[in-house]
Amino acid sequence: MQQEQSHQLIKGAMALSAAALFAKILSAGYRIPYQNIAGDIGFYVYQQLYPFYGLVMLLSMYGFPVVISKRVAELEAAGQVQRARLTVAVSFYGLLVLAAAAWAAMYFSAPLLAQVMGDTQLTAPLRAVSLTFWFIPFLSVGRGLHQARRELLPTAISHISEQFVRVAMIIIFVVVIMSQTANPYDAGKGAVYGSLIGGVVGVIVIIFLSKSIAWTEWLKVSGASLKEVLSIHSLLFKQGIFICISALLFIFIQFIDAFTMIPLLQNFGLIGEHAYAAKGVYDRGQPLLQLGTIVTTTFSLALVPLIAQAIAAKEREKAGFYRDLAMRLTLFIGGAASIGLFMIIEPANIMLYGNSRGSEVLAVLAFAIFFSSIYLTTAAILQGYGYVHIPAWVMGLGILVKLGLNILLVPVIGTLGSAVSTVAAIACMALVQLVIIRKLEGFVIRSNQYYWLFFGAMILLIVVTFTWGGLVSYLFDMEGSRIQAAAAALSTVMAGGAVIGWYFFFLPILKEEEWQAVPKLNKLRLKVRRR
Repeated sequence: MQQEQSHQLIKGAMALSAAALFAKILSAGYRIPYQNIAGDIGFYVYQQLYPFYGLVMLLSMYGFPVVISKRVAELEAAGQVQRARLTVAVSFYGLLVLAAAAWAAMYFSAPLLAQVMGDTQLTAPLRAVSLTFWFIPFLSVGRGLHQARRELLPTAISHISEQFVRVAMIIIFVVVIMSQTANPYDAGKGAVYGSLIGGVVGVIVIIFLSKSIAWTEWLKVSGASLKEVLSIHSLLFKQGIFICISALLFIFIQFIDAFTMIPLLQNFGLIGEHAYAAKGVYDRGQPLLQLGTIVTTTFSLALVPLIAQAIAAKEREKAGFYRDLAMRLTLFIGGAASIGLFMIIEPANIMLYGNSRGSEVLAVLAFAIFFSSIYLTTAAILQGYGYVHIPAWVMGLGILVKLGLNILLVPVIGTLGSAVSTVAAIACMALVQLVIIRKLEGFVIRSNQYYWLFFGAMILLIVVTFTWGGLVSYLFDMEGSRIQAAAAALSTVMAGGAVIGWYFFFLPILKEEEWQAVPKLNKLRLKVRRR
């Protein structure tokens, strides 16, 4: 029986991880057709709204459900079923009050928020996106209660359903609206309504999959003292934020850009639609950063639970082994992704968005993939060691650096200043956490030889991609066309990927015992070497 439960839990965890990965790819990928349909100004409008929606979804997927599930599981294991039910009920009504307050505050302050953002036409779209706050209590408690019972499939199915319907409805709405009115602000509202439909589907799915749960019992509040209610809310809100703090990295950066860039671009000399279009071009980097970070952290973050297990078992040497391996993978894959994107940024920009505007800005943003990969991996490592508060404090430092540099640089060099501030802020956060890990554990990566191999791989990648990209541009006489750009970008990616793959699989980047710790990657390596 216990073995069967363990099997179900592993199956559910794999489904939840796959759902999260699929949802991230969907969330990044649909923005490219959105920009192609709505244009740079339409994309700017959407990106001004997205941070609010993204914050809601992160809290109701990774933050609050994890706290609720952990607390309920602990109480039920201790035989305190009534207190577990009280925790769920108090959490639900507390989140309901939070949702109502957040909705009201945003709805009525929308004109002021739009004015601060530098575009009063955003008032109606901001009021529309305020409705997303109402999803927090339903998704958080529904998912949290299932996860407390080790039922992870309902969360995975709910998340996939919500994201799939959301993306489909956003694309449908923007196509219909742009074909009828060609108004980018109406398209932004349509995108929000598409997201709302996706959220409703997510709630319906989680309720439908909760037939075995007697909600009238779980949501009944009786015999709770004020002290207990405050204690539950304190635990929920503090830990809920800390748990997903690393995932909020790009959301916080987008918030800063949403509120500062248009006024600062006006100081730079761009007025009205010129400023909006410039911000829209800058926002082209967001899906590229998301997709790049997903790729770079997939393998390394899979090792973090092993670090936590080793620490719990007081096996610090084994924890150091896994940490070393996670950092090697992060540096190598993150560096290759950043340099690869930097080298193909102009043809990739034309291929994806139809023109080369803002390529120099996107080239700078490409390096955010490398530093954000380091930050996310080191944050997860610190959490695995039990230092859960450090990434939050480092995030606060990064926000201050980003805000300060935006204010200093954007009025002088425009959107390039925001790109520089983003990379500098994330680099600062990554370096601080690397220093902290070194002070706490004595080393980050044990082998000095690895650094020489790493730099050799990056130089080889630059040489190959530069040579191949130049050759393709010389052979194809279709200046500025998307076909030429696609040929140049994709063939250069394949050439660079082949060289990096050979380098990674055939040179001693990892030792044999380290390959065994990453079975899926090792299986791929053995296949490549056999062929």
